[in-house]
Amino acid sequence: MKRQNQRAVIRLGVGMGAILTVSILFSLWSTPAWAIPAFARKYDLPCSVCHVPSFPKLNDFGNTFRDHGYQLGEENDLPTFEALTKGYWPVAFRTTVGYQYATLRHAGDGVTPGLSKELNTGSFGFTGLDILSFGTLARDISYGIVYTPGLGSAGFNSGSTAGGGDLESAFVKLDNIFHTKYLLNLKVGKYELDLPASEKRSPTLNTPFVMYHYVAGTPYTTVLGNPGLLLNQTYVNPNDFAIGENHSGVEVSGITQTAGDGVFRYSLNALSNSDLNTSGSGGGRGLSFYGRVSQSFGGYGVVSGQRVGLFGAYGNVAVNPSAACPAPNPCPGTGTGNDSFYRIGADLSLTLMRQFNLIAAYMHADDDKQLFLSQGIANGRDAVWDGGFVELDYNPAKWSQWLFIYRYDLVLNSQQADPTFAKNFNNVGSHTLMARYNFNISNRVDTTFHVEYNYFTTKGTSPTNSDQMGQTVLAALDFAL
Repeated sequence: MKRQNQRAVIRLGVGMGAILTVSILFSLWSTPAWAIPAFARKYDLPCSVCHVPSFPKLNDFGNTFRDHGYQLGEENDLPTFEALTKGYWPVAFRTTVGYQYATLRHAGDGVTPGLSKELNTGSFGFTGLDILSFGTLARDISYGIVYTPGLGSAGFNSGSTAGGGDLESAFVKLDNIFHTKYLLNLKVGKYELDLPASEKRSPTLNTPFVMYHYVAGTPYTTVLGNPGLLLNQTYVNPNDFAIGENHSGVEVSGITQTAGDGVFRYSLNALSNSDLNTSGSGGGRGLSFYGRVSQSFGGYGVVSGQRVGLFGAYGNVAVNPSAACPAPNPCPGTGTGNDSFYRIGADLSLTLMRQFNLIAAYMHADDDKQLFLSQGIANGRDAVWDGGFVELDYNPAKWSQWLFIYRYDLVLNSQQADPTFAKNFNNVGSHTLMARYNFNISNRVDTTFHVEYNYFTTKGTSPTNSDQMGQTVLAALDFAL
């Protein structure tokens, strides 16, 4: 078995080497061009003004532009600017096409009929589709809309999203309230929280930040589903709050320059519970709260300067259906019997030579035992775990159209809510390698060659309580227009 694993790793390494070699050769004959869609069409600026080195990761200036409500402080910010002809449409489309291969080992026990010890899939296809529009409605009034339609063959045919179309983002933001130089801004709607590293703008396409989405009791997985979920290798946790998901709420935020060319930022959010536990009792009208503050020195902390931050969340989750709509048909959004949870963490971002960006974050999480006692778990306890990640981004000065990333994600459980589960059940370790080459970039379309590999392990999550190992390889063209 070890030899088979070694041969599999060797074959994978050879394949990744071949893909990377092709991509390097590809870069030699590709003609460099500049600018990204949407804002590039509006301002006629090169993409390198806002991105590292192109979409989607924002550089220092791009983050400031976003924080200022997509404004440069000029007349051409306004949608009524006379040079913006009726042919200008502030909408962009993004998808990724290519080949994806994924495996999940120890998926079954190898004995029970219908249960295989390994799942695997490989397919040409596409990830999905984002339809995006961001911009200004008037001076100091900005907006954002992201629509993700449900598509039957999305995810490289590994899982249909048909019937699941939704507005991933929909918000309006009042910027620079009372002319405070952006120290006071107000956003209302559905939006991404202010995270240590934006997942929506992360160049990695296949691999989520584990701690952003981790749910104690539910086996972690990525591309492939987990048969353990069908064999009671889990326990019910009504708290599915994830800081990485877009949430509906209101945000008060601000940004200001500080001494030493630093930047102070804050974000305080009241979030509706209507999107929590919707498969159970269904949300409720309560509120959860999330906040983050950060201070940088010598720059914004992405391309130049260093940054430190603190963040946290506190909330309640409805665990019982309304008495007027009992199970098995609860009325969405009317749940009762709220029980609490909290998250608290710290992050930093370090830069070197305007080429390296090291991002790290740590988070401690606690779900109150009442969340589990309410689900009938005997002797239920608090679910307590710690998560974090370290990511190194490298945008070489001599190969400025390249971006290389390595990220390590880790989640360690210190107490299971169900005392019958092992302490280390569902501990996660995840390694991600990525290379992107940006070519064919104009003010109409961006196209990037993308190679990504992820390998993860989870403790005791197989149907026989052994560890599971999953890996995913993606070679694709990521483009926006």
